[in-house]
Amino acid sequence: MEGENARYTRASDNVIRYWVRGFLTVRKDSLRVPLSGSLTVHVDPDSGLFSGDLALRPSAISRAVLGAELFSATVQIEAEPPLIGKIDLEGRMFATVTVDAVIATVHAGGWALIGDGSCHTATHAVIPLRSRPGFDLERGGRLVGRYHRPPFAGCGWITPFVNLLVAGPGNAVVIDLIPRSK
Repeated sequence: MEGENARYTRASDNVIRYWVRGFLTVRKDSLRVPLSGSLTVHVDPDSGLFSGDLALRPSAISRAVLGAELFSATVQIEAEPPLIGKIDLEGRMFATVTVDAVIATVHAGGWALIGDGSCHTATHAVIPLRSRPGFDLERGGRLVGRYHRPPFAGCGWITPFVNLLVAGPGNAVVIDLIPRSK
């Protein structure tokens, strides 16, 4: 992300690469899972249709009360290829991505509650994303969406607690697509 006048990284006229920054919320709670990674989009300029590959890095989250850490966790959001979408006549981007969530580690009170990466969503979540009118694929921009997070499985004896806290409706995602410069 060098200067504003830098050219976008394009393997051809039909490929655009982005840095991805954003977050997802957990059931209308103030807890946010940071999102960072990359997205490569293959565009059909005539139709406005595109498909892409989204790769996200693991995220560290924690919750503290009065300075004392209640828990910490490492979460991996794994996108299933391809992310698909289109730009409509008003310049709104609509996209859909299918994801799985893995809670790789959880520590609470100094104890490891999850550590083997076996705690994951039992099924895929389908996340619809959209932009405001005027979205430009070459300039990037913000995408938002709301979705239902499926229940988790493989979390051992804390599976019911995990599902009580994070599974269900009311989840939101905000993603900023930042064109990668050369």
